[in-house]
Formats: sequence, structure tokens, C-alpha cells
Amino acid sequence: MCKCLICQESTSEHFGWTEFLGLGKEKLICTECDAKLEKIGGALCNGCGREWKDGVCPDCKRWENTEYKGVLKCNRSAYHYNSFMKEVLALYKFRGDGVLAKLFKEELKKIYKTHFQNLLIVPIPLSEERLYERGFNQSLLLAQQLEVEIVEALAKRETGKQSKKGRSDRMAGENHFYVAVPEAIKNKDIVLLDDIYTTGITIRMAAKRLKDGGAKEISSITLVRS
Repeated sequence: MCKCLICQESTSEHFGWTEFLGLGKEKLICTECDAKLEKIGGALCNGCGREWKDGVCPDCKRWENTEYKGVLKCNRSAYHYNSFMKEVLALYKFRGDGVLAKLFKEELKKIYKTHFQNLLIVPIPLSEERLYERGFNQSLLLAQQLEVEIVEALAKRETGKQSKKGRSDRMAGENHFYVAVPEAIKNKDIVLLDDIYTTGITIRMAAKRLKDGGAKEISSITLVRS
């Protein structure tokens, strides 16, 4: 009997011959937890991918009046950042439960196949200090769910935890990303992959470094849009 990766309760209300013989598809999440994950759908902002009915949202328009104008083609995200997803991300990122990345394979693959097929995947990196502290790069694990070629072309110097900073502090901060594998991105269309789109500054800082390094067009996929 399989247990939900989030709450550890059974993922099946019944257990028949299909389950006994291992012929059914493995279910990683129970019905109750799955219902709490709120998928993004309907009309979307052409830029950041939030639910928006009128082309481009005001936030994306503001970005076009900054130094990051034109660095990001678009972002697409799978889920809203509701209270339940906040708990799930805490389990995933800060409590070391990297196996949770498997829960999101189908949704991430759906976004990739719908919007970004055959583009190079570059995960947002952690600094060496943060990687040592956490034990894994959550964005890399999510990228691996796509089962396509991944190039860790970016690296990052330590900046302190972005989750502790407000929007203005993030936007005013120095860009600590740098291209570690320049030959891999030259003249390539790239999809950045990260766990969450909050202000959009992390994705745009990374996109700008790639653009300055010779990449052509940069988009992004994030698991969550806050």
C-alpha cells in the first residue's frame, strides 16, 4: 500500500488485484492533499503567467521600464502559492524532503511540452554555501522531472536568503549569478527552471546573465506563482 508523500496517509481507498500485482500507476499523493494543490488555469498574463484576463499584467509592464527590459520572454507556473503549497515547499526546501519533487513531474512536463519543447533547460543554482546547508538544489531536482537535457550553466555567489528580503531589497541587490559554462549557452534558446516566482527578480537576474553571455531567448518555468 502506497503512502502519500505529504501526509503519509494511504493514497488508495481500495486495494485490489491491480495494486497487488503492481500493474497500476504509482500514486504519490492522496486525494485530500491533491485537492489542496491549486493549479493555475484560465486566461494568463502573457508575461509572468499569473491568472490575468487582459494581455500583460501591470507588474510585467513595470519590468519593461527597468534594466531588465526584454530579458525574459515569458514565465509559466503550475500552482498558486496558497497556504497548503507554502507548507509543501517548506517540507521540500527547508526540511530536506527532496523526494517531493516527484509529485510535480506530470504538471511540469505538461507545461514544458505545451510551451517550451526542445529548448535547453537551465536550473536556477544555489550558492555553494546554501547547497551545502540544504544538501540538494531544489530547482535541479524539479528540472530533472522533465526528463530532458539539463545544463547547469549558471552559478551563484552567496547573497543571503532571498525569502527574508522584501521586493525593494531584492530589486536593488547586486546580481550574484554568473555564467559558469559559457560555451553551452551561446545562441541557444533557454528555459530557466525555479521553484517559485515571487517578485520575478531572481529569474530576471539569471536571464540577464545568460543574455549577456550570448543566449538568444530566455523563458522560465516555475513550480509556483505567488
